[in-house]
Formats: sequence, structure tokens, C-alpha cells
Amino acid sequence: MASLNHPATEQVIALADEAATEALGEKIARELKAGDFIALDGELGAGKTCFVRGLARGLGIDSHTVASPTYVTMQTYSGGRLPLIHIDVWRMKDSNELETIGWDELLTDRSGVIVVEWAKKITNALPQKRIQIQIAYSNTKDNSTMSSSQESRTATIVDHRVLPA
Repeated sequence: MASLNHPATEQVIALADEAATEALGEKIARELKAGDFIALDGELGAGKTCFVRGLARGLGIDSHTVASPTYVTMQTYSGGRLPLIHIDVWRMKDSNELETIGWDELLTDRSGVIVVEWAKKITNALPQKRIQIQIAYSNTKDNSTMSSSQESRTATIVDHRVLPA
């Protein structure tokens, strides 16, 4: 995978299965710096939380502790190179509800990495400088008899961290 430091460069990466999705997260984590923000989208079961487990592992955090924060909205994982703040906005009606988790403080703290699942629900609140990742099921083969952990996916990554002057 090419470096992520090219402004608004889109990469599409084939992911054969859940393990490949985690491996991509791990690889991207190695390049992340304090204050980086990842906006993560994909349909239900596409592998968003799986990707976050890979991010955790790549940051040196025990990936077995990572679970979807759907019912608690936010989880913070520490013990690695950088803290990982994992937010799931699936249950939020709109971005006004972000106040309940201290959104503004999270964005100004910049001491860890923030990843938001279902980020399209709060597009107007996302920072301009971010990595945008869309995970989608691949339509290249008949997956009707495969479990979701075996289905192939693609990840589309657009790095908006370096904005044009």
C-alpha cells in the first residue's frame, strides 16, 4: 500500500476476508500520528469494527479488547503507542448528539487517534483533515453461501490530512 500522505488521493484495496481487513487496519495504524482522525463507513457487517481491531493491534493495543461501541457510543483504548478513541454514531439522530460525548474536546485534545464508525451520519461535524475509509462488500463473486467473515470486501481510502494551500 502506498503512503497515505498524498492529499485527497484515492486508493481502492481488495480485502479477501476479515483477516485482510484487520491487516489493513494494522498497516494504516503504523503510519498514524497523534491527532489523526479516521471517518469509517460501510454497511452493517462490512467489517468496520474488524478494521478498528487491526488499528488497535497496529498501535500496540490488545485488539481482543475492541468491540463495537454501538450501545455505549465511545470506547477509549490505551496501552499502545497512541490512545485509540473508537466512536460509533449509528444510534445518533444527528450531529447535535455529539455534545454528549465531549466532541469538541475530543477534536482539540489531539493526543490520540479518533476513529468514527458510520461517519456519514455526522458529515457536517467531521474535521476537514481526516482519512476517509469506505468498506464495501465486493461483487466479484457469489457470496451467497459464505459467512460474513469469509466474504471479500474492498476498502476505498481517501486521505484528506494534507489539504492544498
